Amino acid sequence: MNILFIQHRYHSNLYGWFEGLQGNQANVQLIVYRPDDKDIEGLPKSTFLEPSKLSKKLMNKRKRTRGDGVDSFSPFYFPSIRNLYEFFRTCKPDVIVIRPVFTRFGYLLLALSLLLRVKVVFHSRIAIYRHFDPLKLIAFKSFMTLLGAYWISPCRGDESRYKLSSKRLIYMPFTIRSNQNERDYFNGNRVNILCVAKYFENKNPKLMLDAFLELLKTETGIKLTIVGTGDDNGPYFNEMLAKVRDSQAEEYVDILINQPQQQMERLYIGHDIFVLPTNHDPASFTVLEAMSYGLATLTTDVDGSAGYITDGFNGFIIPKGNLRELVSKLKELIQNKNRIVSQGQNSLKLTRKNHGPIEVTANFLNRILG
Repeated sequence: MNILFIQHRYHSNLYGWFEGLQGNQANVQLIVYRPDDKDIEGLPKSTFLEPSKLSKKLMNKRKRTRGDGVDSFSPFYFPSIRNLYEFFRTCKPDVIVIRPVFTRFGYLLLALSLLLRVKVVFHSRIAIYRHFDPLKLIAFKSFMTLLGAYWISPCRGDESRYKLSSKRLIYMPFTIRSNQNERDYFNGNRVNILCVAKYFENKNPKLMLDAFLELLKTETGIKLTIVGTGDDNGPYFNEMLAKVRDSQAEEYVDILINQPQQQMERLYIGHDIFVLPTNHDPASFTVLEAMSYGLATLTTDVDGSAGYITDGFNGFIIPKGNLRELVSKLKELIQNKNRIVSQGQNSLKLTRKNHGPIEVTANFLNRILG
């Protein structure tokens, strides 16, 4: 079976899916909105199709950034119909997974897939178990049934409150191999806290810094590392550096930016607690990465990946922007180191149970193939 993914970029959250699909005897290919040079051993390289003349004109006229200093994909990108058709003829996909859905390229892919009778799967970050407006749900079911299509998301939602609204909605969590069996905790005889968050307002790493400075008033033997991507000359990043200097906390806080992947692995292994204090996140892969390295894991109730955490078992889910609650939960862990270890080990258990690449993608294939 040939499965073609369309993504705005080759994100690390795709690695586990691709590994699992290949392990289930599927051939995987990827088209990206912007070229990259990623070469991951055992996984496919991405393909970039040059934008059409009209697309270039639209992109040049309406340049777009994401607001955090990082260029985002353009909703005005699409290749020529001829080049895309030739790629389809060569690739011969049986299934196409489209993300983002509502773009010019998405509509073009849908039309070509219907013409060539390729099974369509839409991918977005919506909660699978949630309330749907009744009229919109009827329209959705009718549309998806007519297309014979499915919709996947890595966000479960609240299964305790809502039933699955349509059999064409599939929960497909991010996947990753558990990176640790046994690991050491409390390097340097400290509780080491790691925050991985881009340096801009939505990801809100300033809240973690504020919480840590508050903890320093009463707690000893703690250290914080904040790491993320962004503009190293940007105001948000420099404000955080200045706050650390003004607080005379340089001995206890490391602020890092744009670290290579190898360094990120070392950082996860060297820390005990992970925090993502995001104000908005459809689904953060860093939560699962931290779990796979055996960290007690905290994120906010607006993060789609909060569903990967069992509150109190392998971490905590805190209200967005709530400094007092974040300090309280961290203090609860710092003052009971055994709980940090047990929650970290529970993170490993949940990773193995719920996020194995082979198992998750096998379920996906069984669902869409009937």
